[in-house]
Amino acid sequence: MNSLALTLVLVSACLHAGWNLLGKKQQPSLALFTLMMLAGAIVFSPWLLIYRDWLALPLEFWGVWLLSGAFQGIYMAGLAWAYARGDVSVLYPLVRGLPVILVPWVGVWLGGYLYLSTQDWLGMFLIFAACVLLPLRRLSDFHWRFYMTPALGFMLLAVLGTVGYSWVDKHAIDLMRQEGMMPFSAGMVFMVLQAWSAFLWMLPSCFMFATERKALRQQWQNNMRVCIMAGSMVLATYGLVLIAMGHTQDVSYVVALRQASIPIGALLAVIWLKEVLSPIKWIALTIMMLGLVLVALP
Repeated sequence: MNSLALTLVLVSACLHAGWNLLGKKQQPSLALFTLMMLAGAIVFSPWLLIYRDWLALPLEFWGVWLLSGAFQGIYMAGLAWAYARGDVSVLYPLVRGLPVILVPWVGVWLGGYLYLSTQDWLGMFLIFAACVLLPLRRLSDFHWRFYMTPALGFMLLAVLGTVGYSWVDKHAIDLMRQEGMMPFSAGMVFMVLQAWSAFLWMLPSCFMFATERKALRQQWQNNMRVCIMAGSMVLATYGLVLIAMGHTQDVSYVVALRQASIPIGALLAVIWLKEVLSPIKWIALTIMMLGLVLVALP
């Protein structure tokens, strides 16, 4: 990965931690995240007028576009419902860390090859160990029943969405590049298109649940300023990642380097949201970051 892609991903990581904390602080719900997605899509829609090459994209791209929006919607729903039931300082690192392990294996399932060094295997083992330890308050809590909670269940739903859109979006960017679009224009255009696709999936989902319908009305009437700010951050952070994807051949490294947001998010959750991390959680975060560094380094 070159220095430009590295810089883009690290800036994205800071923005990502920021919008997750904003979402948690505003009574998280699918309705809130749906309005965030709508606001971000509207704010960044002028890019669709600046770069009009997307109008000539092939039919295959639009199928990928719909699938990408579905995975993004799954991710946002899982994240919202997990945050409504648990601490960001625990759930956020899990949502960010687990895809690093899963994305390469999905690539194998899709017909690719898994080129992992001993360093990569060690890093992934450390990430997995950290994910096991992070939900615990103390080591004596270790039992399979301890992990059977709604918050962790919805966290896994968010992880599924992350793994899905990581591969689908890479394919979408590749299709755009094949049609002659440059990395920057492809990234910015798809960032907006994906937001609209996700919104089209998320809004009908809100109407399926009475609590989400009520939250949708409340957030629309009282909280649109925060939705606009957080939604802009959502799109900006992923737009930077999409541009970085255009400068690298291996999406697994992009996913890994984005995890720099984990310590940022955990620390801000403690400082801003007043969440409490036990010693074992700090140890787990340290182990996770070590594992992520091992995976990311060549």
